[in-house]
Amino acid sequence: MHMKLPLRLALVTGILIFSAIVIGYVSISHRLTAIVSAANRKELHRNLLLNKQILEQQPEGWITIPNTTRWIKQIGRTLDIRVTLIDLDGHVLSDSSVPQEKLPILENHRERDEVKAALEKGYGENTRFSYTMQEYSLYMAVPVGSPRPIAVLRFSKPLYDLEVFDRAVQKEAIPELLLALVFSLAAGFVATFTIAHPLRSLAGTVKKGVEGNFSITTPLLNRHDEVGTLALAIDRMGKEITKMRRSEEWYQAVFSGIREAIIVTDSSGDIILVNPAASRIFRIEGAMFKSRPIRHLSDSRLQELFARVHNSRISLRKEELALMTARGERIMQISSMPLVKKREFEGTVFVLNDITRLRNLERIRREFVSNVSHELRTPLTVISGYTETLLEGAMDDPKHAAPFLHIILQASEQLTALVNDVLDLSKIESGYIEYLFSTVNLNNLVEKSVDLLKASIEKKKIRLDINIDKGVPPVHADARYLDIVVRNLLDNAIKYVDENNGRIRISAFQSGEEITLEIEDNGIGIAKKDLTRIFERFYRVDKARSRQKGGTGLGLSIVKHIVLAHKGDIAVRSRVNHGTVFSVVLKRANAKEE
Repeated sequence: MHMKLPLRLALVTGILIFSAIVIGYVSISHRLTAIVSAANRKELHRNLLLNKQILEQQPEGWITIPNTTRWIKQIGRTLDIRVTLIDLDGHVLSDSSVPQEKLPILENHRERDEVKAALEKGYGENTRFSYTMQEYSLYMAVPVGSPRPIAVLRFSKPLYDLEVFDRAVQKEAIPELLLALVFSLAAGFVATFTIAHPLRSLAGTVKKGVEGNFSITTPLLNRHDEVGTLALAIDRMGKEITKMRRSEEWYQAVFSGIREAIIVTDSSGDIILVNPAASRIFRIEGAMFKSRPIRHLSDSRLQELFARVHNSRISLRKEELALMTARGERIMQISSMPLVKKREFEGTVFVLNDITRLRNLERIRREFVSNVSHELRTPLTVISGYTETLLEGAMDDPKHAAPFLHIILQASEQLTALVNDVLDLSKIESGYIEYLFSTVNLNNLVEKSVDLLKASIEKKKIRLDINIDKGVPPVHADARYLDIVVRNLLDNAIKYVDENNGRIRISAFQSGEEITLEIEDNGIGIAKKDLTRIFERFYRVDKARSRQKGGTGLGLSIVKHIVLAHKGDIAVRSRVNHGTVFSVVLKRANAKEE
């Protein structure tokens, strides 16, 4: 059920008044209880010290069980407290609330907090539940005897008196609190309904303004109090909002539909307009139409450019500049046009277009053409050179003809491998490959790859260790392309380990919903500076050795793209002359895909 504002205000006002009264009552009640408690404690402490002096003034030999029992009973009755005399070993000698014949069955009091404190510090105090008296009590104890104590005198008083006092205060206060509640609610209703009518009128005016109609006037404008001031402010604000809304809606419709970043500065160089695209790119917070200094631009180079254009009143035409944006460093193409009205400079319009992707594609294309040309040139030069040598007469020399033809064959195989790798990488990067995912057993896959490369392993006398537990779950992958990943990594390991003492270890283990396949070797390793680039196309750590081994420089790039297509990850750890470990992380079969 919806409660109207006047009723809510009345209830809130009444509750606040009543809460203040309750807080005051609780505070006073706690204060009175504290005062009574302090008075009881002070009186009990004073009586304890007084009776200690009385005991210490008794003649030597007076402290006997009959004398102390009689004296303690008399003090307990007179002061209406419990009095206990305890020897230094903790045995109770006399107790005003316990019959003398039951004293031997009482617990030893030596470890009671107040007794220990009295013997160690000269005074002890504690509040706890007494199992003897079955009630909470305040205990105070002091040593008796001079110059050396001979016993401990303890006074205790139940806290029942304080509870009785609290209940009495509460009993008297409840009717008065109920009366205060009624009074508070009545006062809240009276105060609230006094101002409810003008507030309802103002609320109606504002509601119509929200709906777009600020032409409504209200008689509250003639009032000379705070309500009249508020009504006048609302009226003026409505007129201004109507005027600004029309202009802002038109500008927003235009600038929001533009993908390029648009920033407009005024005659003083401050930014006065930022379209949504510019806000996203340069992290400029605030409304589209808001004045802000150019230092709000996050990149200092852009600030300098804006200042230079503003001071010189020049126009920019497709000037390119690398700027730091919300997406990192981007290449922006910037154009500007000064705003001149009646020969007066009023500001500048800047249009910034992100051409990073275009420039990256151009760079990649240039690098790719350059790399492919360079990679093709080497085997073609070899083929051409040795072919010319054979044609010039070496073909008739059996001693040289066979080696030359073998070199030509190797160069043609390298050329074929390069072309195949380029075609494979092109298909993988283009996304035209349709992966056929299924459940793949890593043991079977690794054994298949090892069988294909068994001749190379045996030729270099490499020790191969396969450590894939049968309990490792299968992975969710395309077996054909995962086989390419394993063969490429295993082939690299074979190429870069030494003959006779080479060692390769293949292992797999599970971590949650992921399976990690590791291929480790003890080969030449990879320098730290090269680790971040080895997955780039045509990048080789040792170009001469790589070509000698028949590598194309594309294998690891193909591996990475295949692993990423499987929503996995690949990482490498390596130390020069100590070996390399490639780790491939894949989803286990039946795991939920993200």
